[in-house]
Amino acid sequence: MSTKGLSIRDLPYDVRILVYEAILANHLCVNQNRQPSNDHIRVLHTCRQIFYEARAIFHKYVSLRNDWEVDHYLAYLDSEPKAAPIVRWADVANDGRVLEYGTLDQTGPASRLYLVLAKFVSLEKVRVFNVRHCYPHTISSRYRLNFEGAMFPTGKDPMPLLQAYELHLNPSTRVNPFQTIPSHHIRSLRLSGDCRFKETAFPALRHLTIRGVTSNAFDQIRFNTSFPNCQLDSFIHAQGHRLGFEIRNVHLESLLAGPGSHLRKLVLLGSSRLSSATIASCLRSLPTLEYFAFSLVTVNELRENFILALGPSLRVLKLQITHAWYALPLFEEERIICDTIEEGILLRHLPHKVEHVSFYSQLMAEHGREDRWRNIAAAQHISLKIGPWEDEEET
Repeated sequence: MSTKGLSIRDLPYDVRILVYEAILANHLCVNQNRQPSNDHIRVLHTCRQIFYEARAIFHKYVSLRNDWEVDHYLAYLDSEPKAAPIVRWADVANDGRVLEYGTLDQTGPASRLYLVLAKFVSLEKVRVFNVRHCYPHTISSRYRLNFEGAMFPTGKDPMPLLQAYELHLNPSTRVNPFQTIPSHHIRSLRLSGDCRFKETAFPALRHLTIRGVTSNAFDQIRFNTSFPNCQLDSFIHAQGHRLGFEIRNVHLESLLAGPGSHLRKLVLLGSSRLSSATIASCLRSLPTLEYFAFSLVTVNELRENFILALGPSLRVLKLQITHAWYALPLFEEERIICDTIEEGILLRHLPHKVEHVSFYSQLMAEHGREDRWRNIAAAQHISLKIGPWEDEEET
């Protein structure tokens, strides 16, 4: 915890708290639906001072990746009952199985995870992952799948008033969200897997992410009717799987006609079903947009220069254009977009802070475009990255 003689204990207390929070935030990052561990706790064992300063921050979070960890954590809570009310954020691996007992339709979760979650009376955020090893051991061969019922059985305990609910699931995992979990306090929602979503009231919803949803029911979704009475600040969509839900013109139009009419952040990754005219119309209707990340896969058209539709409130622009494997690149149309970015964004004194762009190397090499852009960005104090960025975008 020290570098060249400087120890973390030499930093001011307020700075040390920020360091602890940064360590935890970095630990919580999810990569390819892999659930974080509890290794962040090891930092507490560095020294007595760090233990007493950081424990309140680190103990707000717990990760339970399998039934072995669930059983051990239950034993820990029996010895430390004051630990459970501190937990605000839980990452859990859900087996989803509910066992059937006897002949009276009695059921109960296969895992004891629900016993742990019932003790988290202050729980605000849950991220759910697939179980990857150490599945629950059961003596009953009769079971059915009830994804939420395995975590929060109805009639057992008061349901948590979650503010954030995220599903980081494999494409084949079937889930029917909000069968038992209340939706009225949800501010941040992430959907994935074989998700069968029904119309639900989300009066507090502000952030919606859809990634790798393989249910064909989403093809019929209309955001203005499926997400009524909410006002989104951010919307993120990524197909995430070859069978994943692809956002089309009608979906984007319903988003802007309903909950997304005042978006400040819009992320669309791997979009191949959106027309350039719809994209431009969308951007023109979002005067408050501050963050726009767009990865476009062209097929046969790029007629409208949607860069001209960006509003003056934009602070972050990320753009990547490729073409489908069965289509031809649209060099002339992309060249026009490149010229517009240079003349309308890079050379103008606009409040842009970040710009990530990925075009064909042939276009960036023309007339020294790449070197020229880097020089302009340095002079305008713009953080410019040239090259693929989609994998780095948080979804």
